[in-house]
Amino acid sequence: MPWSSIGLGVVVAIFSLVGFEAATAFGDEAKNPLKTVPRSIYVSLVIAGIFFVFVTYVEILGVRGYSTTLDKIDQPLNILAQLVKIPVLQIPLSLGAMLSFFALNLSCISAGGRIIYALGRHGILPPATASAHEKNETPHVAVTIMALLSFAVPTAALIFGHVALLDCFNDVGTCAAFGFVVAYGLVSAAAPAYLKKIDQLTAKDWAGCIASLVLLAVPAVGSVYPVPAPPVNYFPYAFLLYLAVGIAWILAFYRREPSASVKIREDLDESHARHQSMGMAAGE
Repeated sequence: MPWSSIGLGVVVAIFSLVGFEAATAFGDEAKNPLKTVPRSIYVSLVIAGIFFVFVTYVEILGVRGYSTTLDKIDQPLNILAQLVKIPVLQIPLSLGAMLSFFALNLSCISAGGRIIYALGRHGILPPATASAHEKNETPHVAVTIMALLSFAVPTAALIFGHVALLDCFNDVGTCAAFGFVVAYGLVSAAAPAYLKKIDQLTAKDWAGCIASLVLLAVPAVGSVYPVPAPPVNYFPYAFLLYLAVGIAWILAFYRREPSASVKIREDLDESHARHQSMGMAAGE
Protein backbone atom coordinates (compact mmCIF):
# COMPACT_ATOMS: atom_id res chain seq x y z
CA MET A 1 0.00 0.00 0.00
CA PRO A 2 1.46 3.42 -0.95
CA TRP A 3 2.19 5.93 1.81
CA SER A 4 -0.39 8.26 0.25
CA SER A 5 -3.13 5.83 1.35
CA ILE A 6 -2.08 5.77 5.00
CA GLY A 7 -4.46 8.60 5.96
CA LEU A 8 -7.57 6.90 4.59
CA GLY A 9 -6.35 3.62 6.05
CA VAL A 10 -6.21 5.25 9.48
CA VAL A 11 -9.85 6.34 9.02
CA VAL A 12 -10.79 2.72 8.43
CA ALA A 13 -8.66 1.65 11.39
CA ILE A 14 -10.43 4.14 13.66
CA PHE A 15 -13.78 2.79 12.46
CA SER A 16 -12.60 -0.71 13.39
CA LEU A 17 -11.45 0.39 16.84
CA VAL A 18 -14.19 2.82 17.87
CA GLY A 19 -16.26 1.76 20.80
CA PHE A 20 -13.40 1.35 23.25
CA GLU A 21 -14.64 4.56 24.89
CA ALA A 22 -18.28 3.41 25.10
CA ALA A 23 -18.01 3.13 28.89
CA THR A 24 -17.96 6.94 29.07
CA ALA A 25 -21.67 6.95 28.19
CA PHE A 26 -22.43 5.16 31.46
CA GLY A 27 -20.71 7.63 33.79
CA ASP A 28 -23.86 8.50 35.71
CA GLU A 29 -24.64 4.83 36.27
CA ALA A 30 -21.25 3.66 37.60
CA LYS A 31 -20.63 3.50 41.34
CA ASN A 32 -17.18 5.10 41.05
CA PRO A 33 -17.08 6.57 37.51
CA LEU A 34 -13.91 8.64 37.92
CA LYS A 35 -12.00 5.44 38.60
CA THR A 36 -14.03 2.72 36.90
CA VAL A 37 -14.61 4.46 33.55
CA PRO A 38 -10.94 5.35 32.81
CA ARG A 39 -9.85 1.86 33.84
CA SER A 40 -12.42 0.24 31.55
CA ILE A 41 -11.30 2.44 28.64
CA TYR A 42 -7.64 1.50 29.08
CA VAL A 43 -8.38 -2.23 29.39
CA SER A 44 -10.77 -2.18 26.44
CA LEU A 45 -8.26 -0.34 24.23
CA VAL A 46 -5.40 -2.69 25.09
CA ILE A 47 -7.44 -5.86 24.56
CA ALA A 48 -9.01 -4.63 21.30
CA GLY A 49 -5.67 -3.35 19.96
CA ILE A 50 -3.84 -6.60 20.65
CA PHE A 51 -6.69 -8.62 19.16
CA PHE A 52 -6.87 -6.55 15.95
CA VAL A 53 -3.11 -6.63 15.40
CA PHE A 54 -3.01 -10.40 15.94
CA VAL A 55 -5.95 -11.13 13.63
CA THR A 56 -4.59 -8.78 10.95
CA TYR A 57 -1.25 -10.58 10.82
CA VAL A 58 -2.98 -13.97 10.78
CA GLU A 59 -5.09 -12.95 7.80
CA ILE A 60 -2.14 -11.43 5.94
CA LEU A 61 -0.05 -14.57 6.39
CA GLY A 62 -3.00 -16.87 5.73
CA VAL A 63 -3.87 -15.50 2.29
CA ARG A 64 -0.26 -15.22 1.11
CA GLY A 65 -0.13 -16.59 -2.42
CA TYR A 66 -3.92 -16.55 -2.81
CA SER A 67 -5.30 -15.36 -6.14
CA THR A 68 -7.14 -12.41 -4.56
CA THR A 69 -5.47 -9.85 -2.30
CA LEU A 70 -6.75 -9.42 1.25
CA ASP A 71 -8.27 -5.98 0.63
CA LYS A 72 -10.48 -7.46 -2.11
CA ILE A 73 -11.79 -10.41 -0.05
CA ASP A 74 -15.23 -9.91 1.47
CA GLN A 75 -15.06 -12.89 3.84
CA PRO A 76 -11.38 -13.42 4.72
CA LEU A 77 -11.99 -15.83 7.61
CA ASN A 78 -14.15 -18.10 5.45
CA ILE A 79 -11.45 -18.06 2.76
CA LEU A 80 -8.87 -19.02 5.39
CA ALA A 81 -11.07 -21.95 6.43
CA GLN A 82 -11.10 -23.13 2.82
CA LEU A 83 -7.36 -22.68 2.41
CA VAL A 84 -6.59 -24.82 5.47
CA LYS A 85 -9.13 -27.40 4.16
CA ILE A 86 -11.50 -27.12 7.14
CA PRO A 87 -14.61 -25.71 5.41
CA VAL A 88 -16.84 -26.67 8.35
CA LEU A 89 -15.31 -23.73 10.25
CA GLN A 90 -17.14 -21.34 7.93
CA ILE A 91 -20.37 -21.90 9.89
CA PRO A 92 -19.13 -20.82 13.34
CA LEU A 93 -17.02 -18.06 11.76
CA SER A 94 -20.06 -16.62 9.97
CA LEU A 95 -22.11 -16.91 13.16
CA GLY A 96 -19.37 -15.12 15.09
CA ALA A 97 -19.31 -12.33 12.51
CA MET A 98 -23.08 -11.91 12.82
CA LEU A 99 -22.86 -11.70 16.61
CA SER A 100 -19.99 -9.23 16.32
CA PHE A 101 -22.00 -6.96 14.02
CA PHE A 102 -24.97 -7.19 16.38
CA ALA A 103 -22.80 -6.30 19.39
CA LEU A 104 -21.31 -3.36 17.47
CA ASN A 105 -24.74 -2.01 16.61
CA LEU A 106 -25.95 -2.58 20.17
CA SER A 107 -23.07 -0.55 21.60
CA CYS A 108 -23.83 2.30 19.19
CA ILE A 109 -27.51 2.23 20.17
CA SER A 110 -26.66 2.28 23.88
CA ALA A 111 -24.14 5.12 23.63
CA GLY A 112 -26.14 7.11 21.07
CA GLY A 113 -29.33 6.71 23.06
CA ARG A 114 -27.71 8.20 26.13
CA ILE A 115 -26.42 11.14 24.12
CA ILE A 116 -29.94 11.77 22.82
CA TYR A 117 -31.18 11.49 26.39
CA ALA A 118 -28.64 14.05 27.61
CA LEU A 119 -29.55 16.47 24.81
CA GLY A 120 -33.20 16.06 25.73
CA ARG A 121 -32.46 16.79 29.39
CA HIS A 122 -30.79 20.06 28.44
CA GLY A 123 -33.64 21.07 26.12
CA ILE A 124 -31.70 20.76 22.87
CA LEU A 125 -34.01 17.93 21.72
CA PRO A 126 -37.73 17.49 22.50
CA PRO A 127 -38.48 16.74 26.19
CA ALA A 128 -39.83 13.28 25.32
CA THR A 129 -36.30 12.10 24.55
CA ALA A 130 -35.33 12.78 28.19
CA SER A 131 -37.97 10.47 29.67
CA ALA A 132 -36.92 7.35 31.57
CA HIS A 133 -38.73 4.04 31.88
CA GLU A 134 -40.85 3.87 35.04
CA LYS A 135 -39.67 0.39 36.00
CA ASN A 136 -36.23 -0.06 34.43
CA GLU A 137 -35.13 3.59 34.74
CA THR A 138 -33.55 3.45 31.27
CA PRO A 139 -33.76 6.12 28.53
CA HIS A 140 -36.12 3.93 26.52
CA VAL A 141 -37.42 6.68 24.20
CA ALA A 142 -33.91 7.83 23.24
CA VAL A 143 -32.72 4.24 22.79
CA THR A 144 -35.73 3.45 20.59
CA ILE A 145 -35.05 6.50 18.40
CA MET A 146 -31.41 5.46 18.02
CA ALA A 147 -32.41 1.89 17.17
CA LEU A 148 -34.83 3.11 14.48
CA LEU A 149 -32.13 5.34 12.98
CA SER A 150 -29.61 2.49 12.94
CA PHE A 151 -32.14 0.39 11.07
CA ALA A 152 -33.42 3.05 8.68
CA VAL A 153 -30.08 4.32 7.30
CA PRO A 154 -28.65 1.01 5.98
CA THR A 155 -32.11 -0.19 4.93
CA ALA A 156 -32.62 2.91 2.80
CA ALA A 157 -29.17 2.46 1.26
CA LEU A 158 -29.88 -1.18 0.42
CA ILE A 159 -33.38 -0.62 -1.00
CA PHE A 160 -33.18 2.78 -2.66
CA GLY A 161 -29.46 3.15 -3.22
CA HIS A 162 -28.91 -0.44 -4.40
CA VAL A 163 -25.69 -0.56 -2.40
CA ALA A 164 -24.11 -3.96 -1.77
CA LEU A 165 -24.45 -5.18 1.81
CA LEU A 166 -20.76 -5.10 2.71
CA ASP A 167 -20.25 -1.78 0.89
CA CYS A 168 -23.13 -0.36 2.92
CA PHE A 169 -21.47 -1.45 6.15
CA ASN A 170 -18.11 -0.01 5.13
CA ASP A 171 -19.58 3.26 3.83
CA VAL A 172 -21.68 3.93 6.92
CA GLY A 173 -18.75 3.00 9.15
CA THR A 174 -16.38 5.31 7.30
CA CYS A 175 -18.82 8.22 7.64
CA ALA A 176 -19.20 7.45 11.33
CA ALA A 177 -15.41 7.44 11.73
CA PHE A 178 -15.34 11.13 10.78
CA GLY A 179 -17.64 11.84 13.70
CA PHE A 180 -15.39 9.94 16.06
CA VAL A 181 -12.31 11.80 14.81
CA VAL A 182 -14.02 15.15 15.50
CA ALA A 183 -15.23 13.99 18.93
CA TYR A 184 -11.79 12.67 19.89
CA GLY A 185 -10.22 15.91 18.69
CA LEU A 186 -12.61 18.08 20.71
CA VAL A 187 -12.04 16.01 23.84
CA SER A 188 -8.26 16.22 23.37
CA ALA A 189 -8.42 19.98 22.90
CA ALA A 190 -10.75 20.51 25.88
CA ALA A 191 -8.87 18.23 28.27
CA PRO A 192 -6.14 20.76 29.25
CA ALA A 193 -8.74 23.42 30.08
CA TYR A 194 -10.71 20.98 32.20
CA LEU A 195 -7.66 19.62 34.01
CA LYS A 196 -6.47 23.17 34.71
CA LYS A 197 -9.88 24.01 36.14
CA ILE A 198 -9.59 21.21 38.69
CA ASP A 199 -5.87 21.93 39.32
CA GLN A 200 -4.63 18.62 37.90
CA LEU A 201 -2.95 19.74 34.67
CA THR A 202 0.60 18.42 34.22
CA ALA A 203 3.23 18.48 31.48
CA LYS A 204 2.44 14.83 30.75
CA ASP A 205 -1.19 15.79 30.08
CA TRP A 206 -0.10 18.51 27.66
CA ALA A 207 2.13 16.03 25.82
CA GLY A 208 -0.68 13.47 25.57
CA CYS A 209 -3.19 16.01 24.26
CA ILE A 210 -0.78 17.40 21.66
CA ALA A 211 0.22 13.91 20.49
CA SER A 212 -3.44 12.96 20.22
CA LEU A 213 -4.26 15.99 18.05
CA VAL A 214 -1.26 15.35 15.79
CA LEU A 215 -2.23 11.70 15.30
CA LEU A 216 -5.86 12.64 14.65
CA ALA A 217 -4.69 15.04 11.94
CA VAL A 218 -3.44 12.03 9.92
CA PRO A 219 -6.92 10.60 9.14
CA ALA A 220 -8.40 14.10 8.86
CA VAL A 221 -6.01 15.03 6.06
CA GLY A 222 -5.83 11.54 4.59
CA SER A 223 -9.59 11.39 4.08
CA VAL A 224 -9.43 14.20 1.51
CA TYR A 225 -5.89 13.99 0.11
CA PRO A 226 -5.07 12.22 -2.06
CA VAL A 227 -8.63 12.19 -3.30
CA PRO A 228 -10.12 8.70 -2.79
CA ALA A 229 -12.34 6.95 -5.31
CA PRO A 230 -16.11 7.59 -5.38
CA PRO A 231 -18.25 7.49 -3.33
CA VAL A 232 -15.71 7.78 -0.48
CA ASN A 233 -14.47 11.12 -1.86
CA TYR A 234 -17.89 12.65 -1.10
CA PHE A 235 -18.09 11.42 2.50
CA PRO A 236 -16.02 14.19 4.15
CA TYR A 237 -18.17 16.88 2.56
CA ALA A 238 -21.39 15.09 3.47
CA PHE A 239 -20.14 14.92 7.06
CA LEU A 240 -19.25 18.63 7.04
CA LEU A 241 -22.79 19.39 5.86
CA TYR A 242 -24.19 17.20 8.63
CA LEU A 243 -21.93 19.00 11.13
CA ALA A 244 -23.05 22.41 9.86
CA VAL A 245 -26.70 21.47 10.37
CA GLY A 246 -25.92 20.41 13.93
CA ILE A 247 -24.03 23.63 14.68
CA ALA A 248 -26.89 25.70 13.26
CA TRP A 249 -29.33 23.77 15.46
CA ILE A 250 -27.23 24.45 18.58
CA LEU A 251 -26.83 28.15 17.77
CA ALA A 252 -30.56 28.51 17.20
CA PHE A 253 -31.20 26.78 20.52
CA TYR A 254 -28.87 29.13 22.43
CA ARG A 255 -30.48 32.08 20.73
CA ARG A 256 -33.87 30.95 22.03
CA GLU A 257 -32.46 30.00 25.45
CA PRO A 258 -29.55 32.36 26.27
CA SER A 259 -29.20 30.97 29.80
CA ALA A 260 -29.06 27.34 28.67
CA SER A 261 -25.26 27.18 28.62
CA VAL A 262 -25.08 28.28 32.26
CA LYS A 263 -27.62 25.64 33.30
CA ILE A 264 -25.78 22.92 31.37
CA ARG A 265 -22.45 23.93 32.95
CA GLU A 266 -24.01 23.90 36.42
CA ASP A 267 -25.50 20.47 35.77
CA LEU A 268 -22.15 19.09 34.62
CA ASP A 269 -20.34 20.62 37.62
CA GLU A 270 -22.90 19.13 39.98
CA SER A 271 -22.55 15.74 38.33
CA HIS A 272 -18.76 15.89 38.57
CA ALA A 273 -18.90 16.91 42.23
CA ARG A 274 -21.26 14.01 42.94
CA HIS A 275 -18.93 11.58 41.19
CA GLN A 276 -15.95 12.90 43.12
CA SER A 277 -17.75 12.38 46.42
CA MET A 278 -18.77 8.88 45.35
CA GLY A 279 -15.17 8.10 44.41
CA MET A 280 -13.89 9.35 47.76
CA ALA A 281 -16.49 7.28 49.58
CA ALA A 282 -15.60 4.18 47.57
CA GLY A 283 -11.91 4.65 48.39
CA GLU A 284 -12.52 4.79 52.12
